[in-house]
Amino acid sequence: MNTISRVGVVGLGTIGAQELALWQRAGLQPIGYDISEARARVPGGSTRVEDLDPADALVLCLPNLAPSGENSMAAFDHFIDMAQRLSPRERLVVIASTVPIGFTRHLAERLGHHGRVVSHAPERFDPGRGTELGEIPRVVGALTEQALDATLALYARAKVPTHRVEPVEVAEASKLLENSFRLVNISFINEFAELCRRMGIVAADVIDAAATKPFAFMAHQPGVGAGGTCIPTMPRYLLDAARQNGIEMPILRDAVDGNEQVVNRVAEHVQQMLSTGENRRARVLVVGATYKPNYPDARASAAVAFARGLARRHDVVVYDPIVDRDGFPDELPLVRELPQGERFDAVVIALKHRDTDIAALRQMSPILMDLVRGAVEATESISSRNR
Repeated sequence: MNTISRVGVVGLGTIGAQELALWQRAGLQPIGYDISEARARVPGGSTRVEDLDPADALVLCLPNLAPSGENSMAAFDHFIDMAQRLSPRERLVVIASTVPIGFTRHLAERLGHHGRVVSHAPERFDPGRGTELGEIPRVVGALTEQALDATLALYARAKVPTHRVEPVEVAEASKLLENSFRLVNISFINEFAELCRRMGIVAADVIDAAATKPFAFMAHQPGVGAGGTCIPTMPRYLLDAARQNGIEMPILRDAVDGNEQVVNRVAEHVQQMLSTGENRRARVLVVGATYKPNYPDARASAAVAFARGLARRHDVVVYDPIVDRDGFPDELPLVRELPQGERFDAVVIALKHRDTDIAALRQMSPILMDLVRGAVEATESISSRNR
């Protein structure tokens, strides 16, 4: 391909906005497109697909989940329809979204003349970590040598480290492996933390001890489950691939199921600690509501799912100083500052942001359950105070 002078970014959600900023810094005059007027209100953004026409490369940062949380590639169906309104000249199409194995080839076929030069470079953005998208190496695979070389050259202009793979299915599978690896380990560490809590051991102390081994161990921290739109959901594509190839992946299946059940298991443990032998609703402060520490997004948050489940049995107040109201359920009371002078029957830390004041939280209740450390502090039980 000739040198790429302009890049179009299709989809301006969390990843697309980062991708747009990446190409702005690289000086490639990016054009951003999104069907949402709110998301398109960024420099270079547009809701008109025709504005993508000058782009020599299109980077697809489209959602792979339905609003219900189920895996869905419907956004790509919409893009295929919209792409027919672009001039039929040769463009590089880079799929940055996480996709099922085999999807890149299928999409290229459906794109027709727009699918001649197609690659896959799955994003690896980790919100809240403080690392920009351009600092994280990208695995790059493609359907042709031309597409592979063009994609590697394109990301080199933004100084993004790349790792070349062949065939393109390796790139697709690598992202699914990364997510599945995280999910399996998070699911296991949450099971382990629950055992530790019930035995009176602090899981974080055990993890710190195990982490002194300089090989063959990677520390994972407990919590209320893996949340967000990636780790809990993308491993389903590997399970689909396994079924299509006539095999089972029971460890991964158990990890998916276990992550969905951890909210209920933790809620049951809280219920046992709050048990009074009567139908009294306890007052519980749940700390943390976003899906990741130090990041305001509450979409698909395991902490929110936990608070909702607990609210069916008790009077729950959620404390989070940074969470966005968008995506946070209206039915849950939310406070931005610690309610000074108030007392709760229990405080449950579902997620910790920087500067979470543990000492202040201890003063608010006789029971402090820190799910992030896998620890329980109880100076007295609810039942003893109600005899």
